[in-house]
Amino acid sequence: MPPTSRGPELADEALLQRSRMTKDMGLASVGLEDIFRRFAEEAGVPGLAFGVVAGGRLVHHGHLGMADRAGGQAVQEDTAFRIASMTKSLTAACVLTLRDRGLLQLDDPLARHLPEASGLGSEAADDPPITLRHLLTMTAGLVEDDPWADRQLALPDEGFLRLLRAGVALSRRPGEAFEYSNLGYALLGQIAQRVSGMPLADLAREVLLRPLGMEESVFDFANLPGARRARGYRRDGARYVEEPPLRDGAFGAMGGLWTTVADFGKYVCFQLSAWVGEEVPSPLLRASSRREMQRGHIVVPPRDHPAPGGGPSGYGLGLFVAESAHLGRVVYHGGGLPGFGSHVQWLPRHGVGVFAFSNLTYASLSRPVFEALERVAGAVPPATPEAPPEWSWVQDKVVSLYEGEDAAAWAELAADNLLLDQPAERRAEELRQLRQRLGPVLQVAPPVLSGRLRASWTLRCEGGELEVECWLAPPRPLRVQVLRLRAVEPPPPA
Repeated sequence: MPPTSRGPELADEALLQRSRMTKDMGLASVGLEDIFRRFAEEAGVPGLAFGVVAGGRLVHHGHLGMADRAGGQAVQEDTAFRIASMTKSLTAACVLTLRDRGLLQLDDPLARHLPEASGLGSEAADDPPITLRHLLTMTAGLVEDDPWADRQLALPDEGFLRLLRAGVALSRRPGEAFEYSNLGYALLGQIAQRVSGMPLADLAREVLLRPLGMEESVFDFANLPGARRARGYRRDGARYVEEPPLRDGAFGAMGGLWTTVADFGKYVCFQLSAWVGEEVPSPLLRASSRREMQRGHIVVPPRDHPAPGGGPSGYGLGLFVAESAHLGRVVYHGGGLPGFGSHVQWLPRHGVGVFAFSNLTYASLSRPVFEALERVAGAVPPATPEAPPEWSWVQDKVVSLYEGEDAAAWAELAADNLLLDQPAERRAEELRQLRQRLGPVLQVAPPVLSGRLRASWTLRCEGGELEVECWLAPPRPLRVQVLRLRAVEPPPPA
């Protein structure tokens, strides 16, 4: 990791070149520039760019420092950075697109599509063969390999196949546990090439980059004008040493993409759109497959890969997934290669995301991105899904029972278990006592859903509030299996 001391010329370089904020999103004063400027000064990164998406578009971006120290080129709005392992979710999206088109299945054995890898597997006779799903979820049994794999990016296909034929050792049995593997994603890139008949870079351009309008994103830096490409650096004491960029090769699927803030913002919006039921053009990955990518498939050991903000996490398909107590699901991934460090996080519940790129080896951007994401989430409230019509009926029945107007409503409302767990007479007495304390209902808040069949809401009454939690039983017609009530009375006057 680089030292945390301030770079010798950073004070002059760390001025924001340009930033843009949409005031109508409520983000005008959350101080994102300060977060990234402070990180840049502490970590000594030569240059940095960041973006914020909300409401299906890039709503804010900023950049600071130098893209090319020797040439005196500052980071600009269209500067392209190599995003390293953040590429993995695009590789996964390409594989899932082939799956959705019926050209492969995730439980296909690896050797079915890549015979050269037929010797790759456990020596135990009863262990399962490595599948595409194992590779996507980092459960193939391959050893964590960042130090080695980061230098293999430009390995040509022929060299990669020779590597496979020579033999590859496993660290674990297939399917046993999570272990982060770049080699696994290089294998997926080769499989995508065999199945589609084109290199992964061309497949990604056909099924993702071009349809999304990501025209400035490439796998081979030779396709970028030199003035637009960020040079990568490492720290040697107080000196910056330029890292020569690696060409695209067989390991490009694990971390080879170059992209800009504007382009990558389109990709994050595409992933977030899966949660709002947006229709997308037919060449693009269907929404259900994007949600599949953003669901934890295997538990991730927190010691090895701590989640943003702490808490439990898992690995999906090319993406990490964590559950935050106050933000809900956090989907994220970092990236690091010689010369570069990057990170992205987004919140499906809020429909917002933050990402940042830098041109310093393995710069760890998780902390500032999460800090920025928390501020953005505080300014953009989570979306409230529309409640199914059954909930309006349930709310009316609960109010009727609370007001003591319709004792027969219990028979209409209750699932088989509700009045066995607590008889109607006792429930009616509980409601009578609550009404004595809180008085009549003045307002019924909309239900807050946790899935279609679980909800909570508040009854605002004359003397306080009544919090209601309700679960519906699965059989139709839908009836209530759990009904919990909690009075919240105002504090006494001082």
